[in-house]
Amino acid sequence: MTHQLRKTYARVLTEELKETVGVLRDLVGRDPDFEVTFGRFDIALIGDFCVVAGTEEALARYRGTVGPVIVADIAATLALLEDTGARITVAPFDGPAGRSALIRHADGVEFEYVQFHAELDRQVFG
Repeated sequence: MTHQLRKTYARVLTEELKETVGVLRDLVGRDPDFEVTFGRFDIALIGDFCVVAGTEEALARYRGTVGPVIVADIAATLALLEDTGARITVAPFDGPAGRSALIRHADGVEFEYVQFHAELDRQVFG
């Protein structure tokens, strides 16, 4: 099997996207690669950070999760992880960045995996 991992982001949970992105823009030295509103969340990818803004209630689901981890092929990644005893906690779904899923590894740690859609993949990876 080929290597699946493309990139990892440090997730930053906040109630205020613009303020957080402003500070990170100064640190990273560039504008976000991607910015979108999706359901109850405002999301921005900037440098190696994934900023997720929303209410405390909306963000609660993602506290304690790791990621997002960007992979080349979400189906192959999930199959590989299930073979190690991992369990899918949120089935794959299509979102604005691509195809995503949450999976709890055998050690109990829950990760978010994302396969970028083609346009975002080109924008981030060239």
